[in-house]
Order: sequence, then C-alpha cells, then structure tokens
Amino acid sequence: MGLLGYLRGDDLLQREEERSLPAPTAQPSLLPPYSGTPIRQVSTSNVLAIADAFACVRVLADSISTLPLKVYRRIPAGRVPAGDDSRAVQLLNRPAPGSTSVDLVSQIVTHLVVHGDAFIGKFRSDGEIVQLGLLDPTQVQVELNGRRVLYTITSGGQRSEHGPEDILHIKAMSADGLRGMSPVAQCRSALGLNENLRESSRQYFAQGSRPSGILTTPYGGTDQIERVAAAWSARHGGVENMHKVAVLTGDVSFTPIAFSADDSQFLQQRELSTREIARIFRVPAWAIDGATGDSLTYSNVQEQARALVTYSLRPWIVRIERAITNDADLCPGNTYVAFELDGLLRSDAASRSEIYTRALDPETGWMTRSEIRELEDLAPEANPPEPTNRTAPLSPAPPPPPVPVVNVDVHRDGRVTRRVVRDEQGQIQAIEEEEPAK
Repeated sequence: MGLLGYLRGDDLLQREEERSLPAPTAQPSLLPPYSGTPIRQVSTSNVLAIADAFACVRVLADSISTLPLKVYRRIPAGRVPAGDDSRAVQLLNRPAPGSTSVDLVSQIVTHLVVHGDAFIGKFRSDGEIVQLGLLDPTQVQVELNGRRVLYTITSGGQRSEHGPEDILHIKAMSADGLRGMSPVAQCRSALGLNENLRESSRQYFAQGSRPSGILTTPYGGTDQIERVAAAWSARHGGVENMHKVAVLTGDVSFTPIAFSADDSQFLQQRELSTREIARIFRVPAWAIDGATGDSLTYSNVQEQARALVTYSLRPWIVRIERAITNDADLCPGNTYVAFELDGLLRSDAASRSEIYTRALDPETGWMTRSEIRELEDLAPEANPPEPTNRTAPLSPAPPPPPVPVVNVDVHRDGRVTRRVVRDEQGQIQAIEEEEPAK
C-alpha cells in the first residue's frame, strides 16, 4: 500500500461500521498573500494583513508553541512521565510528516485566536491514529444531534459527517457551547478602524505633495498654471522628494499652510487603535511594541511578564490542555498533558540561586541536586553526593531526671498503704497508694 493509501485508510473503506477522515490534502493557505490593496471589510481571511492584529496573534502563537508540552500519567504517589512509547507522546512530537509539536500548537492557537475554533483531525489506519492535522474552521459545521456532537465537513463540493472519534474540537469563549466566538467577527469595527488609519497614513505619504503651502502667480492662463503645478509635483511629490529645497522664479510666491489639529492628533489615534486591538486579543500593548505611557524598570518588567502568562497565555493553555486530556483516543486512562511554564516564568540567576539554596536545605528543603541540575538543563553529575535524609525521625527526647528521694513515710489506713515521698526541703513530691491483692 502506498503512503497516500496508508494515510487515507483504504483498507478501512470496506468496513461500513467504521468511519475515518479522508486523507489530508494540500490545503491552500487560509490567508491570501498580503497586498497594498486596502481592506474594505475585515474578516477572518484577511485580518492578519493588519499589522497590529498580526502582532497580537504572533505573540500568542509563538509564546505558547515554544512551551514544552509534556505527557504524564497519574499514579497514587503523584505523577510520572508517560514515556516515549506512549501514543500521545509520539503523536504530539510528530503529528504529521514534516511537522512538529511546535507547528501543531502554533496552528491551534492561530485558529483559536482568529476563528474561535480549532478542529484537529485524527487520521487513522487500521483503526489506529497515525496523523494529526488542523482542519479549516470555515469548512466545518457543528451541530448537536441528540446527545452526540456531529461535525460536517464541506470540501471540494463533498460533504462528510464525523463524530468526536474523528475530530478533536477546541473552543474559545462560547455563547452556545458548540462554536467558539471569533474576536475578529465580534470586533470587526475596531479592526476596520485600525485598517482605515493605516490606509489614511499610506495615502498621506503617497501624496507627499500635500499642500504645505500655496503657490500663487499674478498672471498666467490655465495651461501655465498646470505646468507649474506639474513641475512642482514632479520635484516635491512623494516620500522620496520630501524636504527638498524649493526654488521659485518670476512672480510666483509660496504661502505656507500650518498643520491642523486633526493632523497633529493622527499619531495619537494610531496609538489608541493599537491599544484597542491589543485589548481585543487580550495582549498587553508593550508585547506588540505599542505605547503604554508607563516607564519600564527591571522590577515591573518581571511583573508584566508574569501578567502576560497569567492573563494572556494561561486561558488558552488551559483550554488546549483540557481538550487534549479529555480525548480518550489521545489520553486514555490516567494520562494527561500539561504545558511547562517554568521557561516563561524563569527568574534571574541570583533569584534562582537563592531559591535552590533553600530547596537544598537539609531540614526544610524539598529538592535534590539532581532535580535542580535537570531544571537548569545541566548534565547529571558523575559522582553525585548522597542525598540528605530529610525524613529521618527526630532523636527521642531524654527522659526527665528522677526525683531525688530523701524520705518516704508509710501510712496504713485499714487495707490501704499510702507512701508519701518528700525531697530535701521536706516538700511532698508524690503520694502513692496501694491496695493488697484480693
């Protein structure tokens, strides 16, 4: 069987009770190539042509896709790595030929941020998943049929229905529980305003001969005036001719025109639009080099990086983790996936050294040298020292010293014998009573 038939699952076509996705074909890019043509209506197919929107999506996709995605297995004592023989580990590390986990996660985040949905196709052969691939969200319809979710794919004029056994669906914030809400579709007006400002800026600089002044002449017909205007535009029009020295002859005079208040506020409008788009994608403005109005210091840069992870990245990370973990085909039993955030929250060398010193404390520590070297991506030690036994029981407290006995008085009251123990000062230290055995 050839590779195409292997991926397509030709051997399963005769089994009517089993259904699998068709072979993944070379899909055209979801986004058209960028051109200078202004965008008349912002949509999910052209939103990444807007610089600020592209920057926001890139921050989210690049940050999350570079985090290690680990597969673990729960045990009574905690968790252990699932191991390289786990099917989830193999599929996530190499989801498709020529693809890596970074490519897969980056596509997932891009689809979620732009479309509000990410559909991962589980392509099978002999009933086993052999490949993972993203499906075009615009070609997938979702509906609830009874208690079963159905996914209808329309591609090349053909329709096919599939269930959760074929498609893993990751949703963004949702209003109906079936489809995620696209930030692009919900905030199209704000994105369109940013594009209009960009187009206005392009036109402004393209028409560099915008009158910064007026040429006047006391005489001359229409033809002569047009020749003067054409010569002026040829010499001073366009960005490449800006700020050239103008030379006038004859009775032609030049009257400068000052900038209006609207022109002077154009830059502020661009900055406001950038911050608004950053809010739409829940990305701090500083992450896309937008103006924040705040001065950055070493301490608040660390806090801002932590805020980026907590409020921008973590909501998407949790959605991806839960969706993959809840898929019984990828994570059966006690298997689950988790992103490692230590790389993004990594502190400076001095802070880490202080934390590791506390972690190695013989009495209150919680780590070993080997664990710390693994976190620092260092090779294991050739002769590691013996780990400190932090669980050794404490030495028993010494028994109290015996009471010095100086005098013992014995009294008999009927059948009861009473002994009174006194110290050197005659103080009673103990009274003991005994009854004869019956």
